[in-house]
Amino acid sequence: MRALSPAESAALSCRAGFASHVRVLVLRGATWTDLSTLLPGDYLLGVSWSDSIDAPVSTASVSVVRNGPDGKRLSLAPMVVGSLLNTTADGAYLPLLREGAYFRVELATVPLDTRRADVATGAWREVWRGRIDEVDAGGDELRLTGRDLGGLLQDTWAEVERTYGSAAGTPVQAVIQSILNDNGMSSFGLFTPVDPLSVRGPYVQEREPLLDAVTFLAEQIGWDLRMRWREDAGAFALTLWSPNRSTDVPVATFGPDSVQEVGELKRSLEHVRNVVEVVYSDKADRDSTGAKKRKTVTATNAASIALYGRRWMQVAEAASSLIDTELEATRLAAAAIVDLSESALSLSLTLPGVHWYLEAADLVQVLPDDVHFDTPQRIAIVSAEYECASSGEARTKLQLQGRPSTSRAVWAEKDARPGVAASAPFTGPSAPAGLTVTNTVNGFSLAWTPAATGTEWDSYELHVSSTAAFTPSQATYRTNSRATRFDVQDLVAGRAYYARVIPRDAKGNAGPASSEVTLAPRYVAPAMLLPTVTYAALPLNADFEALSDASLPPDGWSVSPGIWSVDAFDEPTSVFSGARAVRLAPTLVATKLGCTPFVVRPEDLVYPSVLMRGNTEGTNNNFTCVLWLAWLDGNGTLLPSGGISSVDMGVAKSLWQDLGRGKYAVAPANARYCQLYVGKGNALAYTLFLDSARVVVQSKLEKLVAATLIAASGWVQAGAPRGFPSYYRDEGETVLVGSIKSGTLGSACFQLDDGYRPATEMRFPVVSNGAFGWVKVTPDGYVTPMAGSTTEFSLDGIRFRAVA
Repeated sequence: MRALSPAESAALSCRAGFASHVRVLVLRGATWTDLSTLLPGDYLLGVSWSDSIDAPVSTASVSVVRNGPDGKRLSLAPMVVGSLLNTTADGAYLPLLREGAYFRVELATVPLDTRRADVATGAWREVWRGRIDEVDAGGDELRLTGRDLGGLLQDTWAEVERTYGSAAGTPVQAVIQSILNDNGMSSFGLFTPVDPLSVRGPYVQEREPLLDAVTFLAEQIGWDLRMRWREDAGAFALTLWSPNRSTDVPVATFGPDSVQEVGELKRSLEHVRNVVEVVYSDKADRDSTGAKKRKTVTATNAASIALYGRRWMQVAEAASSLIDTELEATRLAAAAIVDLSESALSLSLTLPGVHWYLEAADLVQVLPDDVHFDTPQRIAIVSAEYECASSGEARTKLQLQGRPSTSRAVWAEKDARPGVAASAPFTGPSAPAGLTVTNTVNGFSLAWTPAATGTEWDSYELHVSSTAAFTPSQATYRTNSRATRFDVQDLVAGRAYYARVIPRDAKGNAGPASSEVTLAPRYVAPAMLLPTVTYAALPLNADFEALSDASLPPDGWSVSPGIWSVDAFDEPTSVFSGARAVRLAPTLVATKLGCTPFVVRPEDLVYPSVLMRGNTEGTNNNFTCVLWLAWLDGNGTLLPSGGISSVDMGVAKSLWQDLGRGKYAVAPANARYCQLYVGKGNALAYTLFLDSARVVVQSKLEKLVAATLIAASGWVQAGAPRGFPSYYRDEGETVLVGSIKSGTLGSACFQLDDGYRPATEMRFPVVSNGAFGWVKVTPDGYVTPMAGSTTEFSLDGIRFRAVA
């Protein structure tokens, strides 16, 4: 439970009730903007957020008014470029509500009749903080949703396999902080209120989301890891903690008068476990080979057995688990017994107002209503959902169950958790045979034949490693299946992996691992995409990362002139980005790479570029790199005239250079396809390294239509250096340019042609002789200056969607 001030306690205990006022602040740049105090008023409609033991991150949803009274000029829709609310103080377009922006929810708990405007500054409490995941501006109300700061850890991967822990044992909280630091998340300073007194032996952390990696360490010891409020810091912090399972003191009491609705009220045997066996590898007792001996500890609850019968579960820890002493195994078994041995009462309550101070795993007391129960119930919060509208309507929905605990769903996952190494006392089915691998794009399919003798199999677990001759462990565990086949699609193409399969019986006992097989996940090769995709796309494999066949050039590229593996090679060392580049060897050939053709249209502006550098042959102005575009007709044949455009040439030097930047060529009238060629400009003995080829194609802008000024209006061209009043179409929008002067305000200066006119009357602010004016454009096409200076009246910046 979060701490309450005396004023908040008094408001919450008032028999007449209390008021909950909410506000949402969004971070843009270094400034927090309150959605309730935007000009011209309160845009906030309502907020909801939640906190649950079963979810490692909490979520929030915010509803706001999409448009202000001035339409799009005061719109919060992020794609309305002309909105003042989407513009910074210096005039730059930067939406206030955009995916990736940080926001926080603050709440004030005050006496019932307190207006929001009268809430003291110190009464606001931060109750939620996170980042926007999604903005939906499709309806009349704009809705944004997000996750708390733990969502950053969900989105960030441990990209490199590293070893953590030590033979002597490293505190689990230190291991978690090291994982965060090594993966760019050192800003998450782990807060551990109580030392868990648990250490981690050496293990290899596999590639997976950071949140999965660190919560697994917490769950192994029956603890929890999430963002929680830290009172001494006045902020949310990533916290490693354990619920107070032994407490009998409720943090709050709710009686019939303070409960709006009683929902679910039930008991169930589903999660009851009163005999918990933990299988672990004892690091203090090893066999003659040095392997840790497999042992068990068992915790029981006799009273629960008497009530419900014997309900057993096994928590089978891997040989690499940090549960590797009798003390730690006993502590884990005891935590499971406390959490699972009771048939916990499940109860849902809806309370008026926002009880923001309640947290998941808090113990609360619910007084009897003599309808659902007639004795006080002390019961723990599993989840809390908070809703608050700017109108003042607010409620809290609590899901309550049993004693304070960690997630029962996590305990269910631990029941016979895979990863147990084979050993005599826990022998499972015999190893499968006949493993057959089919490599697929970014993965593989693996099938096998079950053993004909031995214990009957119930499931199989898959272990995958990037190291040959590996020993299966929790670090290599991938997934399990109750079939004789695995399909995996999330590996890195082009890398070698190794796999083994371990069988399990119905009791969770693991048998010996299968023989090892080699995996070779494939790339998406251009041949898979022909004929309907390749020619319609810009150069495939622009960074040369896909190399399905080492004896051939990178997928989607060819060598001409020259020969692959003689004049050109895959380059894994001198790379600008990614895992590989291409090296052109110092042979006496002007070797060049050519990409797969891509579609162009006549008069397209084609901007090619490539990163290149030389080697150690020395400085010579003839050691050059050229950048060409080849124009092809509809049959894929080089145009007979003007078929090659030489876009750029650079002298090879020791540093990477961006060749072609800002330069372009115009597609000829007969061009239908284009190819990018890059390589040596001379047939001399020098080396070139190439990486990250790019092509950007832009359509040529429509020509300007000169406006015919209406003589009777008095408006004339402003003159140099201002442009003549004109207009053009840009992807369905009409754009006005130029300046006028000397006319009569309120008189139309010219009329737009059909196809350039708006559907409804529109008004636009403009610059007028250093100040501001405004222009009216009507559906009949007339452009009328309405206010401003007649000394000079600019039309620049006016654009709108035209009627087709």
